[in-house]
Amino acid sequence: MSKNNLLKYLLISPNLPVGGFCYSEGMESYLHNKDLKDSNSVKELIISELKIGQIKLDAKVLLEFFDIFKEIHNDKNLKSNLQKLLSLDKWILSSKDSIGIREQQTQMSKSLFDLTKEFGFEYLYEKNKNCSWPLAWSWACYCFEITKLEMVENFLYSWSANQLSAALRLIPMGSTKAQLIQRDLLEIITEVSKEIMDKEIDDIYFGNIGLAMAQQNHNDLYTKLFRN
Repeated sequence: MSKNNLLKYLLISPNLPVGGFCYSEGMESYLHNKDLKDSNSVKELIISELKIGQIKLDAKVLLEFFDIFKEIHNDKNLKSNLQKLLSLDKWILSSKDSIGIREQQTQMSKSLFDLTKEFGFEYLYEKNKNCSWPLAWSWACYCFEITKLEMVENFLYSWSANQLSAALRLIPMGSTKAQLIQRDLLEIITEVSKEIMDKEIDDIYFGNIGLAMAQQNHNDLYTKLFRN
């Protein structure tokens, strides 16, 4: 493993998104159907997702994966933990509401596993045919020796920054306004991260139906415009 406080920025930079895509996750459909055309609409959408969206469950699963990696490293319950990795990974991926989101997760996880392999941290365990984004993210953070709280905070920050990057291409709000929104999100990200750290996975509730429906109505969750 490798300890360097700067490694985490490889994961969270919206300018170098993993896999080369800036995913909108159905934001086009949502903004169009709701006729949302200003920066406040985008801000409210991201805050809502952070507080009651499925991104919270993804962030909690990061911790579950991280703890399993530690136990495997310490030769604890090896067989059952390897099976738990496969089951939890399949469960979190199947929990996505649309095919597009599942394909997004699969593409991003493959790209991140390829990246960590290039860094010298090849994933050595059995994997499902299609892997989830939280599994790959947790593996990268474990290898980079990022703390669990930083892992969750960086995950939520990266997601929100990616959404703002997509929003910049959808509505005329400007990069300065996007930076101001990101600043306002920092405290919420901190609060949500601490909540996730303190709760059991069965106590994480989410229910942002509007965005889930928008994702199902949007055939592709990215366009060529979003490609680097």
